[in-house]
Order: sequence, then structure tokens, then C-alpha cells
Amino acid sequence: MRRYRANGFTIMELLVVAVTGLVLTAAGVPVMRQARLNDGVQGSMNNLVALGVAHLLYAADWDGRQVTLLRDDLGAYQGDVEAYNAAMDCDNPFDPGCQPPIIAGWGAAPDGSSGLWASWVGTGNNALFQPINFPRGPSGASTGWGHFRVPNVKPLHDYLGGRYHDAPYFAPNDTVVWEQVGGCLDSPWEFVAVPEPTSCNPAWSSYSLSPAAMFHPDVFRSDAAGGWQAPWELQFGYASPGLFQAAYPELKTHMIEQHWLQNPPAVCNPSWQGPSAWSCEPYYFNHGLGSSPVTLFYDGHVRQLPNTEVIVADQQVFKQSGGIDGIWHRGTPFGLTGYFQEVSFDGVPLSHHVLTTDGILGRDTLGGIQPLAPPKSRAVRRPVIAGAADAADLSPPDFMLFTLMEDGP
Repeated sequence: MRRYRANGFTIMELLVVAVTGLVLTAAGVPVMRQARLNDGVQGSMNNLVALGVAHLLYAADWDGRQVTLLRDDLGAYQGDVEAYNAAMDCDNPFDPGCQPPIIAGWGAAPDGSSGLWASWVGTGNNALFQPINFPRGPSGASTGWGHFRVPNVKPLHDYLGGRYHDAPYFAPNDTVVWEQVGGCLDSPWEFVAVPEPTSCNPAWSSYSLSPAAMFHPDVFRSDAAGGWQAPWELQFGYASPGLFQAAYPELKTHMIEQHWLQNPPAVCNPSWQGPSAWSCEPYYFNHGLGSSPVTLFYDGHVRQLPNTEVIVADQQVFKQSGGIDGIWHRGTPFGLTGYFQEVSFDGVPLSHHVLTTDGILGRDTLGGIQPLAPPKSRAVRRPVIAGAADAADLSPPDFMLFTLMEDGP
């Protein structure tokens, strides 16, 4: 007699189908994740192209200047913005010749009126008036802070969307920042002063300018030429170079993704000891060999700049200079380890873009060189260094209400 099986699948067949589905799903997840990552990279490139155009428009209106927030002769007053305005007898910081406030834009005050929100001289935010605040610099605390971290202030955003909180300032893959500013973009205000709704919290941009390129080149002069000089000890130290003064515009970085956004070891850097309100501070672009930040160069082109490429260039420059100078400067007050390398992922010293040797006249890569092969496995994370970031106030700038008006902007 023939045996007939009941309709349906046996348990074994169902298990085979289930296991096959899981295998296919597991294989597909990295592909989908990589696709999303690639979309974020392309979106970030688009952002930096737009920002590059905004910088060109600014330069066209201001005789080739870079976006600058300082008086060129601040060095004559030891980099002290309060001393500068006192010497100028400033009753109003908007008076000609005075050091003006750093303006975020118009926003709503808690009482419903409108106001100009800014960080101004004498409010405890003077580190923001430095392109970058060096250890033992004239602004005291907030080491590593400066206006290189806030390119979205009014002088530049007037050439883009007219708002401090505007999509081009935030990289698609920068999830930590998007959690802060996501609700800000729907506000009609130029600056969202009151976090409303709660998903909006004013924050810095995903991108940072090159602070080395914002000082006079003699500040970051090579060791072979005499070494780093404190800008507050040079009368011309704060004189901002022009946008077109880059000696190697195709090799000098202009703006870069500040955070490690492509395949970071973790969303948050566990070594940071930042303020509780900002408990998640990401790894920075220079915190590991595996980082490949999207970068805008001074000639206007945009691409990813792998840290492995920079390491090779740095080693090559060291060899060419007889071991005296590298791509980035080891002689600044940040020391031999450079910009916040004490909390990096793998301990590889990298501080290009931020501490570029020769400033705007220097290079952050040699271009066209073969980068190192990426590491096959991640290094063991370095242990938390107690107090490593205690000297740095990593919270966003405190833009305060400068003046009130009864009507809207």
C-alpha cells in the first residue's frame, strides 16, 4: 500500500527554513547597514559642498577673508578680549573697533519676546573667542574649545539657510548630535533659544573648521623654522589668513566631520568625563586608525580622508625633515600626544586639521599616497583615564540673551 503524507511541512523542514532565513538575514544586515552608512557619507559630502560654497560667498563679499570672529590685532592685548574692549572704551560691543559678540541668531526668550542670542565678552565664555583655546591659554578653562567648533554662527549661516540650526551643519550619521537638534529644524527662529519641543536642544555642528588655519601661519611655524609661538605673544598672532592663502589647497583640510562617524568603536567615548548633561561625547575623528571622516579641502573638493592615509603622510614628512617636523605640530601646549589623544581609542597620535604644521600654509595629507591597510581587528580599548577631560568643558557654548525686542525678528 502506498503511504501518503499529510499536507504541510515536517518539523525538520520548518527548522531548515527557519535557519536558512536567519542566515540570510544575518548576511543581509551588514549590507543594509553599509548601505545606510554610505547614504550618510554621501549626505555629509553634500553638506560640505554647500558649506564650501557659503565660505566662497563670504570671501567674495569680504575681500577674500575667511569667516573670522576676532579682531586681527587681538595679540596686542595678549589675546584677552576683555582687555581689548576695555582699551577701546567700549560702551557697546557693537561699536566700531570693539570686539563684537559671537552671534547665534534671533530666538524666542522664555517670556515670549524675541532676542538676539550671543556669546559676548565678559560672560565667562571667552574661550569661544579663540579659534581654539590652548592649554594655559589666555581664556583659562575650556581647553580645546573655540569657535572652530561652531561654524554655524551668523556670519556664515547668513550665506546658507539663514539659521544656526540648519540641516547642512549636521552630518546624517551623527546620531548623538541629531538627538539634540532634531526638533530645532522645524522652528521658524534663526536660533532656537528655548528647547521646545524637548527633542530640540541647541548643540554644536557636526563639522569643525581647521583652527590651525585660522591663526597667522607663524603661530604654527615648523620646528625647523623655530617652532610654535603663542598667538597672544605675537601682535599679529590672531591675524586671520585669507581663504585663498592656502599654499596647498588640495591638501589642506578646511572642514571635517568632528566625530568618528563611519564604523566607530562605540557611539559614546567611555573615557570622557564630561558634564552630566552631555554624558555621551563621541569619539573624535582623530581617535583611531579606523576613522575616515568626510572632509572639505581648501580647493573646494570633498572626500573621505582616512586616518591611515594621514599616518603614512605624517611618517613620510618626518622622514623628509630628518625627524624634525610632521604633518601636525608636536610643539604646541597640547604636547606630543596632540589634540585629546589621551582619550583616543587605539592611542595612535593624530592631530591633523586641528594642529597642522605651518597652519594654512601646511598640509594634512600628501595626496595620492597608498594608505595603510586598515586593522584586521580592533585594538583593545584603552582604560578610562581619570580626569582626562576634566580640563575641558565639553558642553556646547552658552549663547545668552543679549538684547530683547518686543516684536519678532
